[in-house]
Amino acid sequence: MTGQKQLFIDDRIIEEKRGLCRTLNQPTKYAGNPILDPIYPWEGRVTLYGTVTRDPGDGLFRMWYQGYAGMGIPAIGSADSGPWAGFDAANLLYTIGYATSRDGIFWERSNLGLVEFKGSRDNNIVLRDAAFGNVIRDERDPDPARLYKALFFEARDPSGTPNMGDGVSVAFSPDGLRWTKYEGNPVIQRSSDSHMLLGWDENHDKYVAYARPSVHEGNRTRRIGRAVSDDFVNWTDPEDVLVPDEEDPPGTEFYGMPVFQYEGHYLGQLFIYRTSVEEPQIRFYGTIDVQLAASRDGISWERIGGRKPFIPNGPPGSIDAGEVYTARGPVQVGDELWFYYATCAVEHGITGRSGSIALAKLRLDGFVSLDGGDEVGYMLTKPFRCDGGALRINAAARGGAVRVAVLDEAGVQYDGFSRPDCALFDGDSVRHKVTWRRNISLDELRGRRIRLKFYLQSAKLYSFSVGG
Repeated sequence: MTGQKQLFIDDRIIEEKRGLCRTLNQPTKYAGNPILDPIYPWEGRVTLYGTVTRDPGDGLFRMWYQGYAGMGIPAIGSADSGPWAGFDAANLLYTIGYATSRDGIFWERSNLGLVEFKGSRDNNIVLRDAAFGNVIRDERDPDPARLYKALFFEARDPSGTPNMGDGVSVAFSPDGLRWTKYEGNPVIQRSSDSHMLLGWDENHDKYVAYARPSVHEGNRTRRIGRAVSDDFVNWTDPEDVLVPDEEDPPGTEFYGMPVFQYEGHYLGQLFIYRTSVEEPQIRFYGTIDVQLAASRDGISWERIGGRKPFIPNGPPGSIDAGEVYTARGPVQVGDELWFYYATCAVEHGITGRSGSIALAKLRLDGFVSLDGGDEVGYMLTKPFRCDGGALRINAAARGGAVRVAVLDEAGVQYDGFSRPDCALFDGDSVRHKVTWRRNISLDELRGRRIRLKFYLQSAKLYSFSVGG
């Protein structure tokens, strides 16, 4: 565990805790939302079934987002029933647009001149007739033409009819802008229109995608499936890994789940689709918010925080009152994690609904905290081998206190590492170095089995790390 942060999303490191509560912490929605509105005819409505990254070299933010030109426009001759009712099939166009930002707040949509829209290439489109494009940069691939990879679905079948998202396709690019669709598409057959790309998973030596199993054959409840590939073109069919259960309210379905890896965890941003049981399946109307799910292997999942929303819908009349969809994963900006998400003011299924892109910010490691109240509580870790180095904590304790004692495997305090020896922490820091009266690190205990006992009063503990 040297250097890796220990979070409190699960109990893997925890032996015992008393007088503390585990709290799911919600990101704070940016006061200046939305940060990107549709302004061009090829966008129509924008959403973020997509990707936001930040270049580690120049710090440039890059966004691949979804546009719907013609979405929700009633037309003579359009479908008169089913989920495509009221849509102008002849003019409906899915586009994947590209935007950049220097600060993650103000975004530029440059004229790329790559893809034609209504006779002109004066736009920022990088793929057309493509929906829900998830993009990764894959340094493993020796082919420079495949440096960037995308997972999406073809928005039209060969006859030109809008596709409901059956089957997932892939494309490749040397720069994230100029894309070539794989000639063997679609590569995942038994799926429907919600899929999220994790990318290469070193724990399994596979590319991993979380694609919704088809709701058009057999089970009509939306749920989360997992598909894998060795080469990004030959994929398994999605296998169920997360489905609604008896603890979910009636009508609950899982619309999709972007997954990212963080400090030994797989974290899923689970789209909770709150449908009405009065509507026959396949259901089309309902609100969507985001819960947090977690896993240690990407296969067995646990719902976090008592199934409370991680990113909730806003109040009636707000831009995200109806729907919230997050990007593949957050972007670290300083000591914060920035979650980009798509919004809609009305529920899924309403014809003519609009959409924009917004931002929410979370403290680094801030998903779940152990919280102490007015009385002192404690958490005792399981034993682990000490490799020396500093003990650092991510904690908020203004008006309160955090102290740490170091114990041996039997629970006896090491000399010089008792609770009274520890310098009291009453500040707010994501990387505070814990010290004791005669010790500024754990070097003296290198090679020994130790336990850490954290004492909290009116404080929040988000994570800790040893060494590194």
